[in-house]
Amino acid sequence: MSDIITLTDFLNKTGANIRVFDMGRRVSVVSPQTFSKFEQCEIPYAQPYMYHAKLGILFWYPQAPEKHFIWFLQFPLDEQGFIIQAARDDFLKRLLETIGQNAQGQAKEEAMGEEADQAPNLMKDNPLAFTPDQERLAVFNAKAKLALGQPASQYHDQAEEYFTGQRDNDDWEDIGLQGIADFTTRLEKQDNAQPLAQHIHQFPDIPYSALCRCLENESLDHKLTSAILQRALPLADDAEGDSLTLSASIRALGNSQAPAMRAQLIKAALEGPHGQNIEVLTVIAARAWEALEDPELLKLYLEKLATSPAGEEAFIKIVRDLIFVPGLRTLIIAQFRNPDRSEALGNAIGMLMNTNVS
Repeated sequence: MSDIITLTDFLNKTGANIRVFDMGRRVSVVSPQTFSKFEQCEIPYAQPYMYHAKLGILFWYPQAPEKHFIWFLQFPLDEQGFIIQAARDDFLKRLLETIGQNAQGQAKEEAMGEEADQAPNLMKDNPLAFTPDQERLAVFNAKAKLALGQPASQYHDQAEEYFTGQRDNDDWEDIGLQGIADFTTRLEKQDNAQPLAQHIHQFPDIPYSALCRCLENESLDHKLTSAILQRALPLADDAEGDSLTLSASIRALGNSQAPAMRAQLIKAALEGPHGQNIEVLTVIAARAWEALEDPELLKLYLEKLATSPAGEEAFIKIVRDLIFVPGLRTLIIAQFRNPDRSEALGNAIGMLMNTNVS
């Protein structure tokens, strides 16, 4: 067992096929090469969320492809975004102890035999295991089925009918979250992006917001991005506009193929009457963080966050999280040193520094 130093090593030893998904900022595929390099401390984690790499590990064995196992794990990261090796090593130690000292020689045999159903139990009481929220679980399930070449759930067709304009706008109450996740995951595969873009302006806020929360995990084309932008821009300028619907729109554009449109919406939101709304500010940091790689937009964002009614605690929590993101740390520190920053931002930075975050 001395040659098993990572989870990848362990699963490869058992002969498992593996798919890894990020479960933090957005549900997305992590390539086997990237995951292996991350585990070996060769690269920082690209999408850390609240100081962790939150992962969904899907694996199965060729001899029994109908059986799939899922582990949800959150590995703690150091301040540079690298995996904390002690936590990784403790996880593997617990894993190997759970399956017994003969795990290396017999794990494959057990996994393919009567003991296969014990695989999920290996995570019982494991400190790195976590349970994603229902929204994340629905999207993970949809993406896992697609990766495995399996059909979507039975709820897909209802969502497809509604969001492609085949139902009345008010006929949405029987559409479940799993159906929406299946629909958005297969958007391009089933050529539904264009009809969705044509009808997105007319959906009531509730189904529209649910749709946006699933779209955040997809790479939207320019046409669909533009349709969402045109619906959301009036909200950004209207003090009476629904900030939750505006936030949902920002989420939807977080992974858009049209970053300039995404930046346009974020800038409008920050400069408008909702610019200090903590829901809007949180969504930008958590779901559209890549837009903050623009120094001017980052400066505007930090100024609004520093003067938000949510206070110092919110500023510290959000900025600490962003500092962990590769590519943002240096940019944020540069803004900390910017002589043109406001007094409010300077005070907020001072409070952050007092928390001993480097």
